[in-house]
Amino acid sequence: MEYTFRTARKGYDKSDVDEYIVNLCKSYEKSLAAQKERIENLKAEVASKERLISEFNDKKDSITRSITMAVEKSKQIEYASKVRYALEGERLKLFSDKWIRYCESVANRVDKDMVISTNNFIKKTEQEIRDGLIGDLNVGSFLSEVSSVYNSERDRLAKI
Repeated sequence: MEYTFRTARKGYDKSDVDEYIVNLCKSYEKSLAAQKERIENLKAEVASKERLISEFNDKKDSITRSITMAVEKSKQIEYASKVRYALEGERLKLFSDKWIRYCESVANRVDKDMVISTNNFIKKTEQEIRDGLIGDLNVGSFLSEVSSVYNSERDRLAKI
């Protein structure tokens, strides 16, 4: 803001200088008021953005907890399924053993060719069950663990 003062005795005209200072103060006050308003608007915008960030962080935490719970539940379901599958395989093996004993007990009364055919069928069925357990669910090592648990439980129940 450029301003030219009129000259008076002993310097510049006092009324011009006073008017300039008043105008300068008004200009600064307007500029200051505009800057304060801008600062308040920016503060409100920052507060709004911080609330949004807080909401998103809460949602993120909720989603993380949900995903963690879903993963844990899926592991539980997978473990339970493997146990059931392995136990069913063991049950079928016991059933097969029972039939083998039965077949052996009646072997003397049945044609030898029929016994051999039945034994081959039983071996093939046992192998298919083992392959199914190992291949379908990839429970090779898991099956031995379940088998030992099953055998100990069977022995415990047999003692009762």
